[in-house]
Amino acid sequence: MAFRRKKGFTATRSKLTSRRLRTATVGTHVPRRSRADTNAASVGFSNPRKQRRATRGYVDTILPSTDTRESASQYARRVSRREFADEARRRTRTKRVAVLVACALVALVAAGTVGVATFFGSIDGRMGLTGSDASSALVAAKEGEPFYALVAADLDEAGSAGAVEGPDAFALVRVDQAARTVTIVSIPADLEVVLTDGEARSVRDAAASGDAALLKALAGFAGVDIAHLVKTDAAGIMRLVDAVGGIEVDVSEEVDDPVAGDVYLPAGRQTLGSREALTLLRASNFERGVEQQAANQRAVLGALSLELLGDGTLDLLYLLDEVGGAFHTDLGVWGALELADGLRGMGASAVRGALVPGQERQRDGSSLYAVSSDAWAAMMERVEKGEEPAAESEAPSVDPASFTITVRNGSAVTGGAAQLAGTLEGRGFKVVETGNTDVYDAYDETLVVYNDDAFEAAAQTVVDALGFGRTVAGNGFYSFESDVLVVLGEDWKPTA
Repeated sequence: MAFRRKKGFTATRSKLTSRRLRTATVGTHVPRRSRADTNAASVGFSNPRKQRRATRGYVDTILPSTDTRESASQYARRVSRREFADEARRRTRTKRVAVLVACALVALVAAGTVGVATFFGSIDGRMGLTGSDASSALVAAKEGEPFYALVAADLDEAGSAGAVEGPDAFALVRVDQAARTVTIVSIPADLEVVLTDGEARSVRDAAASGDAALLKALAGFAGVDIAHLVKTDAAGIMRLVDAVGGIEVDVSEEVDDPVAGDVYLPAGRQTLGSREALTLLRASNFERGVEQQAANQRAVLGALSLELLGDGTLDLLYLLDEVGGAFHTDLGVWGALELADGLRGMGASAVRGALVPGQERQRDGSSLYAVSSDAWAAMMERVEKGEEPAAESEAPSVDPASFTITVRNGSAVTGGAAQLAGTLEGRGFKVVETGNTDVYDAYDETLVVYNDDAFEAAAQTVVDALGFGRTVAGNGFYSFESDVLVVLGEDWKPTA
């Protein structure tokens, strides 16, 4: 019986189909040179017969794409087994679980990020300068270089008699994170400055014109760029002091000022609560007037800043959340944490300060603080260099053997009083008593105390001889029988 070739499938068509199949399946990774070229000849076969058949366009077997390179029958047998199906289902389940876990982790991270952002945003919202135009006058600090910040405080309690509109205390603060030092320049509220319109007005009046006007006026007056602004009031200060558990301040002169508050503060080193701190900030009936008031304000600002810097980053973050709204600043919570981290560990001796040199005068029935231009320029030159802002005054030297000294150890070093007494005696001083202080906590710096003004020069002679410490008028707060008392602080380093 004869068979006919099926019509429509000619030899030419068969050859063409075979060539297409060959090109599509064998060695397709080899690039073609033209449409007519096939690449089967480029693929190596171990059997010469298979090589010739592939070149002519015949393909017997197409191996499945498997790692084992098994034949079709082997592959079929393997995939038909129950174990293969079970393994496939297991892998599918594992992959599905992995995807679910990954999605859950992404969701948790996203939720945590949103939570942290919400928490920080809440703090920023409460401590931000809402409605302030300060940003137009602030100049960003250069990376790694010292910068200036302006602190403005309204010390009048809400509803108090005799309250004056606007801030009562100003301080231009130079912060050097690299050197871990802070310099506070007290600026009287009635200091005359020139506004952008060329009119001379007091700093308090400049503040009434807006934050930008205040910043520009003081930046022009000091000849520096101001990077940050911090504003607070009486209620905010009290909240901050309460939040840190009080501040330790050396009150150099007793405070008994009914206008400032109904709290009496004796002279001497003591821990102040919120009400005592506010009274010390407001008191002004001193013999040295504005100079003593400015010194007290710097002492409170420095002590409060050190308390805030003393805690870890997490503690400070919680504190900022607790006292949110006690002060307002452009820094934001991230900036505050970064600044605190850069200054953490700074001691009290690294906080220096002075008042703008000048004197109070009366003009048209109102008080005006007139600056001493030459002294002010010299002070800012020292401040810019990171030096002590107050000029050193020449104190008369006193014969070391002409007065008696008591040495008490206020440092954390055992035997410090005896060692310092030996040092003083070796330099001709007359030490009559040694011992420890009654205060458990160590003193940050060495104090040379005198109760009688006649021994102020003697106390300064001790400071000059030691090369550290500062003189303090005891005013009866410190108990000692000698002419001068030396309270050893942590700024003293024992000799080997």
